[in-house]
Amino acid sequence: MKSNQIIRIVLGVLAFAAICVVIWIFVIPDKGPGGSRAALAVSQPIHEEQGIKQIASVQDGRLAVYDGSAWKPQFWSGVNLGATTPGHAPGELSPSKDDYLRWFAQMKAMNVNVLRVYTILPPYFYEALAEFNSGQKQPLYFFQGVWSPDEELMDKDGRPRDAWADQAVKVFQNEIRDVVKAVHGDLKRKTRPGHASGSFTTDVSAYLVGWVVGTEWDPHVVKTTNDAHSGKMKPFAGNYFQADAEASPFESWLAQMLDTLAQEEMKYGWQHPVSFTNWVTTDPLQHPNEPSDNEDLVSVDPMHVAPAGNWKAGYFASYHVYPYYPDFLRYEEKYQTYKDASGQVNPYAGYLHDLREYHKGIPLIVAEYGVPSSRGMAHFGPLGRNQGMHTEEEQGKIDADLYNSIYNEGYDGALLFAWADEWFKITWNTTELDAPAARRPFWRNMLTNEEHFGVVAVEAGKSPDDQIMLDGKMDDWNRRKDKITQMYPGFSLTASHDEAYVYLLLQKKDGTAWQPGKETLAIGFDTLPGGSKSADRVPGVTFSAGQEFVLRLKADDDAHIFVNSAYDQHTWLYGSVQKMMPWQEQWGQDNNGIFLPWKLPVSKPLKLPQTGQTIPFEDVEIGVLNKGITDPASDQYNSLADWYAEGPVMEIRIPWMLLGFTDPSTGQVWRYPYEAKALKMVEAKSIKIEPHLQTQGDGSETASGPVEPLNYKWNHWEKPEYHERLKKSYDVLKEAFGSPRPPKELR
Repeated sequence: MKSNQIIRIVLGVLAFAAICVVIWIFVIPDKGPGGSRAALAVSQPIHEEQGIKQIASVQDGRLAVYDGSAWKPQFWSGVNLGATTPGHAPGELSPSKDDYLRWFAQMKAMNVNVLRVYTILPPYFYEALAEFNSGQKQPLYFFQGVWSPDEELMDKDGRPRDAWADQAVKVFQNEIRDVVKAVHGDLKRKTRPGHASGSFTTDVSAYLVGWVVGTEWDPHVVKTTNDAHSGKMKPFAGNYFQADAEASPFESWLAQMLDTLAQEEMKYGWQHPVSFTNWVTTDPLQHPNEPSDNEDLVSVDPMHVAPAGNWKAGYFASYHVYPYYPDFLRYEEKYQTYKDASGQVNPYAGYLHDLREYHKGIPLIVAEYGVPSSRGMAHFGPLGRNQGMHTEEEQGKIDADLYNSIYNEGYDGALLFAWADEWFKITWNTTELDAPAARRPFWRNMLTNEEHFGVVAVEAGKSPDDQIMLDGKMDDWNRRKDKITQMYPGFSLTASHDEAYVYLLLQKKDGTAWQPGKETLAIGFDTLPGGSKSADRVPGVTFSAGQEFVLRLKADDDAHIFVNSAYDQHTWLYGSVQKMMPWQEQWGQDNNGIFLPWKLPVSKPLKLPQTGQTIPFEDVEIGVLNKGITDPASDQYNSLADWYAEGPVMEIRIPWMLLGFTDPSTGQVWRYPYEAKALKMVEAKSIKIEPHLQTQGDGSETASGPVEPLNYKWNHWEKPEYHERLKKSYDVLKEAFGSPRPPKELR
């Protein structure tokens, strides 16, 4: 195939002891090593010197882009883009070209100037990026990631391996070669599970700010590699990258990988800035009050790797930095008193300050940061910057504050995690309850915080019209075809569901208003044989059968779901088995009427090495039910609301896991753990929902005998329905990203 005609406009000649040619490429002309590439219409200034093309470069310690006449450093306001949609594993790479085009437009509207991808995406991602940018005065740039050879670095049993093993080196280098070819539109890849394939013919190198090689390094893999080669290895010295005399064997391994990438890029006559992924766990700083050995076990130091003089594009460092983990961010004394640019105490900024100081002379970006707008939580963080239980407005404000801290501490960019919610994600305090693992993408677990970092909410239901809003209105209920209704004395109960919640509608027959505070609503939930017909949390109520869960709504600020003590996996695992929290033997009996608060752990017991202080086990009550409206169009919108009552209408939504479900798409719940002696799953055929309404008086409630429960059944599903919505955090970040951000002067 003939190469395309070269159209070059010479804009000037610059004297740097060599002739520099500036190219405005309207059609990518070059053939790569593997053959011809498709034409790409762009209008992007390209700097060329001694036959090397660049659009981005490290200039005076900053990440700069070429504007046609000079290198312009800028602060990079970015976002991380995932690789999947509901119903799919990440390796299926399910987003379509239309998805990418829609997201790119929304990103630009949010004032994002760069996105990051973690791995090679399908050919139509690069086609979409080129197509989108062809109509932009200022393009949407990107950082291209290179996925680590996970299986070669860690065996199937979780044991770490030596990164220098031949297979690990081979697999990683092959992936690097493919990534470079994909970006330069010169890759043909056969179909392989978990990997993008097809013909990559679109050259998007004119929009690439830099390469981010690898993923977060497991400290045990780093240590295993270093131990295997201690005192036996000379620092790596390549054509374009080298490790210095202090480099560890793992750092030398990384230098070789960066050099591999540079050699591949030079085959196309291009250079882009290069970095590798790092995170706080393997940073080069010392954290004397970090209680976990894993978090200060070993370091990976970007300052032990450097580009050679012939790599003109330069080198930068990139870190994932969150405000709530590791724990030293809560306990390191100097960070608890650090004041940021606004004069406020800000532990996150204190850590950023030290990290920036260490990396003098090279650009530094935070490649991941953020908090989730999730119903669940996994860690407490300073200043309330917790890993979860934030409304969308709170998420936006915290993310904006973190972004400002990153900028004010002199960084070169901040890449928010993440663009959209991801249903397949796991987190440490729900992962054993979220099974089987292959079914995670099929439902939205509101208690797994990792699913909710996006500024785009990925909601259950094909469209907003398919959702039930807690707002006191009936139009959404009237549209439901799968609902089941049953009559009770004085009110009716209707149940429905979607991929995220079980919904309840209670309507007074006489049209009078619900009166929390004057009446108590108790609802039992029975999914399995066993349980208790009475519950200490709702005295006077007798259920028709044993209950696993009881909901009690007593007042606007007193609403909870409680769990049968013998069904409570939390106190069984962390009390009875692991002895981390107080536990009572009677909790193991399912029929004695003891119901406990529904909780998740947020921290296991810690001992601070510097002070010797012991921090006890920490947990958080997830079963607290919040009153509010869940219609995003309402000015009273509360994304964390669980119930709402207006007049004779009361609506409740309950996350599936709060009712013991580990996979509602196939009806799986966990078994009674004391009986099973483990967390094991079994199918629940239905949910028997039994409501009782008591009148309060003189500190006691009227007695209520058993009634016939509503037996709610649903069809299992293999294809989840979902739709997207911009969260309230989107507009908050749009404003933050839109503020002028001239690069800070380096200290």
